[in-house]
Parts: sequence; structure tokens; C-alpha cells
Amino acid sequence: MKKILALPLIFFSFLSFADGVPPADVQPYPDYLAAYVKTLVTASCDRVLSDDGKNSIDRAIKSISASATKGMTSNTDSYYAVYNAIVFGAEMGDKLKNAKKQKMILATKDKIGIDSCGGVGAYALIQKDFRKMTLAGLMPLAPQSGVVKPKTTTSDEGIYRTTAKALAELYSANEVAADDKIDGRNVEITGIVQDITKNFTDDVVLKLESGNRFMPVSLSMEGSEKPQASKLRKGQKIVVTCGKMQLFIGAPSGSDCKFN
Repeated sequence: MKKILALPLIFFSFLSFADGVPPADVQPYPDYLAAYVKTLVTASCDRVLSDDGKNSIDRAIKSISASATKGMTSNTDSYYAVYNAIVFGAEMGDKLKNAKKQKMILATKDKIGIDSCGGVGAYALIQKDFRKMTLAGLMPLAPQSGVVKPKTTTSDEGIYRTTAKALAELYSANEVAADDKIDGRNVEITGIVQDITKNFTDDVVLKLESGNRFMPVSLSMEGSEKPQASKLRKGQKIVVTCGKMQLFIGAPSGSDCKFN
């Protein structure tokens, strides 16, 4: 039986968050923000956990931040929000690694154990100060719900067909040109499933491989698609059509999406 290693920090229970329910006193931030931050924290933690050499924290921060902040303007709230999430994950990964070496479980003061980097990611999002600072910092990059481009009817029945990687490259080259090319049409995306997650409102969010694991194409599925989403597996090739598409934190983000 593993021993418990309590952290000298103030912890809050993450059971409710792990079940997909945000704390009642926390602002419901836009889709993808929490999932994105959790991805950064978890990836950074995993990188440190798998590195037995010295200065593993520094290597993880340098490696992941190079990809995650690519294309971002430095010295901005959004840049620091991403960077701080990576630093947090790396430091917690080091604590978790030390605990595992002692065959102990990293735990909160109320004895809720953390034995994986996924747990570290969930824990990060229920810390009020960290959550507020990080998610608020990313808000300027969040989709504006009141701004929707009108759809246009084209000879292709209003559908722009592409792959996840091609879509990511299109937006990476020029966001304005990408939006003009799509021109308000529905977007049909073919791609490989990288991850299957949910957001705060319990909607299914699919992550498709874009060529950069830290910036996958994110697709928020309509509620009626949940039964089919539950049968998906990572690495599976799928085709999805979305009613809206825009750039979000350096990667394409679709909403009102359905399986073909």
C-alpha cells in the first residue's frame, strides 16, 4: 500500500471538477479554455515525470513552451498565462516524481491523492487564484459569442472541405485569408482523433491532429453527437462538419459540429 505525501500548500477538493462540474463560485469561461490549460499542465508534468536527468523542469518548460507559445506575442497576458501553466505542470511533475520514487502518493491536506499528471491537471483548475489568473489571461483569445460571420451559399452547397492539418496550416499562414477563404461556409474536416474530451457544459470536444500536439484542431460537438463520440478511439480517422470555424489560441476551433 502506498504512503501519502501531503503537500505544504492549500488544496481544494477536485472531485467535483473531475466529474465535469465546475465550482459554483467560478465564472464559466468559454469553451476550450480549461481543456487547453489542463493539456498544458498535464503535458508539462508528463515531460518531467519521464525525464530522470538533472534540470528536468527547465527542459520541460523550454521544450513545451517553444511549441505552445509559437506564434503568440510575448509579454502579453495570454502569453504569460500559457507559460505559467507550463511552469506549474513542470514543478508539480517534479513533486510527483519524487513522491513516486518514495512509493508515496502526492496528496492534498484532506487526503485526496494525486498519483498521475492527469490529476495534476485537474488539481490546477480548482485552485481559485491559478484558475482566475490563467483563464482570465486567455480570455482575449476566446471566441466572441456575438460575432458570427454570415453564411454564404456557394456552388459547393456552402461547404468548405479540408483536412485538420491543412486547416491548421491555412490559419497558421494567415488568419484573415483563412476566414476569407472559408467565407462563412460550413467546414467539413477530415482528420485523426488525438483526444476526446468535454468542456464545462458537458459538451463533447474532439481534438484532431494538426501536426502540433499542443495545438490540435478543436471541435465542439452538438449534444446529439455524444452517443457516437462515446464510441470513438484515439487514432481513428473521422469526418466532421462544423457550422462555425475560427482561430483560437493558435489553432482552428470549430463549433456546432456534427459527424458525417
